[in-house]
Amino acid sequence: MARVGNFIVRDTDIDRIKLELITFFKDNPGTVDSAERIGMRLGRNREEVERALEELAEHGICYRVSSRPVPIYMYYASAQILRRIAELAPDLDYTAQLELVNTLLTRRKA
Repeated sequence: MARVGNFIVRDTDIDRIKLELITFFKDNPGTVDSAERIGMRLGRNREEVERALEELAEHGICYRVSSRPVPIYMYYASAQILRRIAELAPDLDYTAQLELVNTLLTRRKA
């Protein structure tokens, strides 16, 4: 059994790597990175992380950006914010857009 937010999830309901990824994105909502780098942060190999990320992207939990040499993944809320920033400030370069998303999603310490 594992807890995701207020929900208790049985191990048979979701595989462990997907649960780790959902928790990772919940704890790091501004993350925008490749499967390999996310895997390094989780201590998992790229192939299993990429497979799980693809499935999560199919279900709308994360978003896959394939316009880079290596696909990158982000939490879906980050993707929505990034798209809106691109619409509102099309001249802002991509790096600045990502910094703005990270700033907006960073938890403030009390």
